[in-house]
Amino acid sequence: MIFDTITDKIIVTAKDYEMPFSKGLLARSLTTAGMKPSEAYIFARGIEADLNTDSLKRISKYELRQRVYYSLISDDYEDIADKYLIWRRILKKHSVIILVGGSSGVGTSTIAFELASRLGISSVIGTDSIREVMRRSISKDVVPMLYESSYTAWRALRNYDEEDDELYIQGFLRHVEPVLLGIEGIIDRCLTEGTSVIIEGTHILPGMISDKYHNIPNVIFLTLTLSSENVHKKRFIARAKVSDRPLERYLENFEIIKDINKYIVKDSNSHLVPVIENVSISDTVQECLEIVTNKFNTLDKEEGGEMEEII
Repeated sequence: MIFDTITDKIIVTAKDYEMPFSKGLLARSLTTAGMKPSEAYIFARGIEADLNTDSLKRISKYELRQRVYYSLISDDYEDIADKYLIWRRILKKHSVIILVGGSSGVGTSTIAFELASRLGISSVIGTDSIREVMRRSISKDVVPMLYESSYTAWRALRNYDEEDDELYIQGFLRHVEPVLLGIEGIIDRCLTEGTSVIIEGTHILPGMISDKYHNIPNVIFLTLTLSSENVHKKRFIARAKVSDRPLERYLENFEIIKDINKYIVKDSNSHLVPVIENVSISDTVQECLEIVTNKFNTLDKEEGGEMEEII
């Protein structure tokens, strides 16, 4: 974990503000560009040492970024250097809205918070929280599926047939539908206000979210999955040890959860949403960052981003 160590010797100045140089903030920027956290912190510490060697008390943010960029180049981090500049332009121009979907237990919450830490995004919202808010304003008599879990929503269907192969998916879709209103409302507000957010949870189903969001460059969809039943079950066991979530309920409904997982993956593939196998948290975070960076790299080129804008 990167701690935000701040020196009281060097002040970074900008047009409208000034602040102490922070190795932690610089390291976070570098991990966003794809550098390993351990390497990023060592590199940031090296930058601080160079500034102290030059006896600098104040440096503009543009001069600092120039030093960082050329230091990356000289240390054979050319790819990281380019991505570092891309992210500086991105965060200056755009809000970043990332939707992380996946069935229960695949790790959407963990990955969302890791991404938020790397990208410096302060707001992470779980779709379960959105559902809970909607429960306070919508009666169970009106939308009974809202009061069930994604894997038990089929019980709230009227006149259901337990022999129906699509029963559990029908319940899941009816469960997702009302929550999407809240998800889309949050996206709209962030786009209007220019704020960044990561929304995570089972209710993020690409095929049910309005097409207009799929065509907005800074709204990025990611889907997590676990193909191994053994690993998936172990995630529930691990989560039960640190929370009040009932392990038995998840394991009893595991076959339904597995069917929902397959449906989400199929839906994501059909809508060209990246599907990431979340076995290793560090590998998943790195892959997600790569997808997000490549998406914004394309946007940056389309907008004619130039190095001089940042250096």
